Amino acid sequence: MLLVPLGAQQPEEPSAGEIAALIAAFKKDPRGPYESIRWFCKDGSVRLPKDPCPEPGGIQHAQYKPIVQDLMKKGLYLGPILAGQSFEAFWQPALSDGPLFQLAMQQYLQNIDNGWILRRARYYRGAFQAEDESAWGSSFLTWLVGQKPLLEDRFFVMREAVRILPHSGSVQDEKLWESIRANSRILGDSLPEFMDLRVKLHGQPEAGDLKTLQQLRGKLGDKLKPEQKNLADALEADLKTAFLGDHRESIRLLAAQLGPESPLAKLISDYLEESAPPQTEGLDLARILWNIRTDIATYPAARRIVLLDLSLALERRLFQVMSAWKPQLLNEVMNRFTILSLAAAGCGYLERWEWDAFRKQHPSLPRSEEEVSVAFINQYADGARRLVEWGVGMIRAWYMPTVKRFAAFEPLANGFPDNRIRGTILLPLGESAARLRDISGALSGIGNRIFDLANAGQYQGLNPGFAKGELVVVEDPDQLPNFLPDKIYAMSHPPADLKPVAGILTVSQGNLVSHVQLLARNLGIPNAVLSPENFADLAAFNGKSVFMAVSSRGAVILKTAEAMTPEEKGLFDVRKSPSQKLRVPVDRMNLREKGLLNLRELRSDQSGITVGPKAANLGELKHIFPNKVVEGFAIPFGVFREHLDQPMPDGKMSYWRFLNSTFEEANRRREQGQSEAEVEDFVTGRLAELRLAISAIPFLPHFQKALETAFADRFGTAVGGQPVFIRSDTNMEDLADFTGAGLNLTVFNVVGEGPLGHAIRSVWASPYSERSYRWRQKFLLNPENVFPSILVIPTVNVDRSGVMITTGIASGNPQDLTVAFSRGAGGAVEGQASETWLLSKNEDRLLSPSRERTFNVLPESGGVSRGITDFGDPILDPAYTAQLREMAATIQKRMARHGNGPWDVELGFLGEQLWLFQVRPFVENKKARSSLYLQSLDPESDPQRRIPLRTPVAELLP
Repeated sequence: MLLVPLGAQQPEEPSAGEIAALIAAFKKDPRGPYESIRWFCKDGSVRLPKDPCPEPGGIQHAQYKPIVQDLMKKGLYLGPILAGQSFEAFWQPALSDGPLFQLAMQQYLQNIDNGWILRRARYYRGAFQAEDESAWGSSFLTWLVGQKPLLEDRFFVMREAVRILPHSGSVQDEKLWESIRANSRILGDSLPEFMDLRVKLHGQPEAGDLKTLQQLRGKLGDKLKPEQKNLADALEADLKTAFLGDHRESIRLLAAQLGPESPLAKLISDYLEESAPPQTEGLDLARILWNIRTDIATYPAARRIVLLDLSLALERRLFQVMSAWKPQLLNEVMNRFTILSLAAAGCGYLERWEWDAFRKQHPSLPRSEEEVSVAFINQYADGARRLVEWGVGMIRAWYMPTVKRFAAFEPLANGFPDNRIRGTILLPLGESAARLRDISGALSGIGNRIFDLANAGQYQGLNPGFAKGELVVVEDPDQLPNFLPDKIYAMSHPPADLKPVAGILTVSQGNLVSHVQLLARNLGIPNAVLSPENFADLAAFNGKSVFMAVSSRGAVILKTAEAMTPEEKGLFDVRKSPSQKLRVPVDRMNLREKGLLNLRELRSDQSGITVGPKAANLGELKHIFPNKVVEGFAIPFGVFREHLDQPMPDGKMSYWRFLNSTFEEANRRREQGQSEAEVEDFVTGRLAELRLAISAIPFLPHFQKALETAFADRFGTAVGGQPVFIRSDTNMEDLADFTGAGLNLTVFNVVGEGPLGHAIRSVWASPYSERSYRWRQKFLLNPENVFPSILVIPTVNVDRSGVMITTGIASGNPQDLTVAFSRGAGGAVEGQASETWLLSKNEDRLLSPSRERTFNVLPESGGVSRGITDFGDPILDPAYTAQLREMAATIQKRMARHGNGPWDVELGFLGEQLWLFQVRPFVENKKARSSLYLQSLDPESDPQRRIPLRTPVAELLP
């Protein structure tokens, strides 16, 4: 496992618009990003083409334009030339979007966009020397694969490097499917008759597509323009190579380089001598791929490159075999998935420990039985869906930083992850998982209905609920300026600061216990995950009014508003009832308490009276677990309220009067007939003004003195001398039916008196942000009555941190635990793709591995920096999960007098030491779960019903 602290941030590069203009200019320039041809000598000198290096070893290639050289200093590599580069600089293990990933992106852009920035520079003589590029690639890969630890910790990246880089002995057909998809896209865009074939080739390619193309060409005949005919010729040739080409010969040539004494060479030889049916050949290929993965470190470095080339060739052959095999029986569908899942692990789309965990936790197809239960099929299908998500997540985790960087100035970059995924066996793996999900749903009476689209089985509901609104398909949600409460958003991932919306569909779910997921569950916002292919399909419905529903057992309904039934239309009349909203209790608050409160003296019964639940419950935990909770103190509601009696900066009224007059005016506007949207715009504008004023509010002298005393007493330092967390803790969090998770600010690792004052003011101001107000407004009758207290606790620079929910969110079993952890501090709460486990009585079940490459590091100097890691080892091993089980049992027992639970616990580990940071009730939307309509989507079925394994699939599906 590699844990690397990131260095200083790269210098700021030109704006996206400026780079886009450069790209456009390079496309027209005969020299593209290059300025001239030069000799580059071993002594570091650069010479003119007619003045070669005086000593051997010099190389000749293009020199970059000055602007390109400047961009490279800032971390953006345009038109990279490999020859002569430093191996270490090219590898850059500390950067998540280094030159290797950017090279892969530019190869893709060049293939789909007629050369991209090299559109004309491809013909610039001498810019590249193929033999120098290949020689450098071979030397670099030899250096890379010689590092044994990387073979385990970064096998996926090393295999990608062999795929991407030119090197001697490689099989150069890596770009075949990129070419197929690019040419079919151009033909489909220019000829409506080709559109269906384009969609087919992008989603479910198979050998019959070649015949379809030939029939289309015959039908169109002379209608094809010369350029269209050329594209069709290239597409037909590529399809023949893909489906009729003999990848076995490539495999034979590569295996011969291993030497006759190699066990893998013998295994491959035996495979090549057979002529087996698809199921047998597929299993042979998968086993060889897995053996390469496990045995590669035992071979000398030079042969490791050959083995990785072999792995890529074997995957291409397996893709070919699986595309030709169309299982007809239930056991064949299950076997196809089993074969592809083993191959996915062998190809590095899963880490070895992840594959081991999956095999232990999910049933394998029985050999001796002739039939299995519906429950067995359901479990098999659920595991299949999860495994596909893990594999897709691996590609996205390594490439998305580069995608985001390039997409800012080149929108075509957004297509890269989908293109890369479709070029791997993850495509047929996803098809198998969707097929299993369809069968499982049919047998259980549960089925997704997604417009009239295929592959509906790849949708999986997370949070139950229903919604109606405009469907908005967003490529990059982090770039969307505003989310509206009456729209349903389909996104690549949920942003951490998501405002309330009607419904959520995401390719990456983040994790089950992030603040966004908890708020969605709390408010009954329907939330579902889907595949990248499903996401692409939804583009056709962007902007349409749709109905979305998610059942408690994960069924997903998505249809146009016009197709809604009378029952579905009636749901929205019921939901308008104001009785569904809550009132924040303010009558029990004690605003007279204006001293800072020692965490040791706080108890949970103070929640909502002097402080919020974070401080009150953490004080309770400090009493129960004195050695697992840090020291600290709380700034009560009364201190904040006292500060608001000061005059606003303009001197016209106090902060408190400004706040109350805002809501008085809002009520007057409602009475005058203004729309709720207009009223909310007025309120959020006024709150923004208040928030800005509070962020600079003067501290009262006695409060400043109290801070000095508290730091001295609790931490033994002057004010700001101890790094601390400043956590917002309001009276509207953790009500009986509202969680408020993550709505207000926490400032990490504050050091120094000035930063401390700024952090306190910022946290006081945070409840008045538009996002926080809109979430409260959606659920509370009096969202204006929010009072923040503040919890101040010392920084603990934990190795791993996360959230534990003392119930099984995925299983529905209240005896289970749901745990999500990330590396570093602040893990799992902001929507990271965290490592998530279901801890039951008898086993630790991995729901999803981490797919987050960066994590928070808390330096002693203050603030937050970022570290970078990989996925070669689990974040939580059995020793950690044993501690979590023990802690959960104690919390359930000792907190029983404060409620029956379940509990939402934030915690972390520093070495083996467990630290508790927060506990609060876990709140779900009971109305969504109990809705009769949602229940009707999950009909009763007999999970023990037996199904013969040789049942034709056609008989199982409706």
